[in-house]
Amino acid sequence: MLDFSDAPYRFFEARPSPPLIWLGREMNRRFILTGQNHSIAELVISGETDALREAKENGDRLMFIANHPSHSDPQTLSEVHRRLGVDSCFMAAYDVFLRSKFCAWSMQRLGNFSIDREGSDRKAMAAAINVLKEGKRALNIFPEGNVYLTNDRVTSFLDGAAFIALKAQAALGDTPVKIVPVSMKFTHLTTPRDAVTARLQQLGADSGYAFPKGSTGDPVHAVLGLGQHILGRYLKHHGFTKGGGSLYEMLAAFAENLVSGVETGMEISPAENSPLVARIAAIRSKVHRLRTDPEAMPHPEIDGLADRAILALRIHGYLTPYLTDHPTIDRYDETVERIAEDFYSHAMPRTGTRRAMVEIHAPIALRDFSGMKPREALSSLTGKMERTVQGGIASLNEKNEAPGAAMAG
Repeated sequence: MLDFSDAPYRFFEARPSPPLIWLGREMNRRFILTGQNHSIAELVISGETDALREAKENGDRLMFIANHPSHSDPQTLSEVHRRLGVDSCFMAAYDVFLRSKFCAWSMQRLGNFSIDREGSDRKAMAAAINVLKEGKRALNIFPEGNVYLTNDRVTSFLDGAAFIALKAQAALGDTPVKIVPVSMKFTHLTTPRDAVTARLQQLGADSGYAFPKGSTGDPVHAVLGLGQHILGRYLKHHGFTKGGGSLYEMLAAFAENLVSGVETGMEISPAENSPLVARIAAIRSKVHRLRTDPEAMPHPEIDGLADRAILALRIHGYLTPYLTDHPTIDRYDETVERIAEDFYSHAMPRTGTRRAMVEIHAPIALRDFSGMKPREALSSLTGKMERTVQGGIASLNEKNEAPGAAMAG
């Protein structure tokens, strides 16, 4: 979910316990993955598994980077690594550790450590680099930074993962560091149309929207009508009343207007030609620092600015067609889930059993980027990771014959 953590940040270091790691993996595969929160009945692994085993046997340092389409991603990747015989850990958002003392304790004993994704977290970066330097475990990172609930389309990768890998390679010298891109695709093994439509109708009732008679029989039309109603309310609430153009054009203009206003209010000067998602990240970083640093000067409008920053990030996820571009059962479910999560501000239960399809790509050698200038290497590596993962998703979709791949209409 997209939100700010107001709790003061503190670093949670990894305290791995081999017996608890084994127990955690067993519980994950036997109970958690198949439970109601994830409903994953099948896991299919494909791709360059032999190349991965060879890199592991050669003692190469491994970093796995994957798309982040759902709340089931860490559990799925953990089971993939169990099957492939890979010991690994996660760099996870620190608000996960703050859910409870038991959650923090168990996350640390499973070998994971925290990161402040809203700020510059030197301790987390040092811990990540140290994992690769030691080589006892592989490192898992989701470069999108958030769950966006758009399984068929990755959101722009942040460059933190590439930075960590390049720094680790520089520190290790002749010992190879390799990035293993992973593409994940979740698809329904049933046709959960009734469950998704029921969720859609509940959203309509809770948001004050009356579906036109018979419109719920046309999933795309129903979702667009509800989405336009909810988003239109957000636009009106924030004083954006411009008309004309498509829904996506209106949302793009609204997001730009919103971000520019927040930047002005917080005295942030974006870099020239900086993409919208990077500008939002800079805003989130400053908001987070002002709200959690006791020594920072208070800002009189910080709560309103924080709400606008989160709204901009949510709107960003709707800026390009997704459901209308290819209206499958899977995309219908995802889109309604995303609207519901944004509206209710909490994760939604699953609507049916699913198959997780995971493609392992050939490891990317960091040595291939050694002759580049640092900024060029960072950009080039991040772009290569993003293209590889997106290409793998397209490949998985081509061979997906599950009911979720069928058209929703």
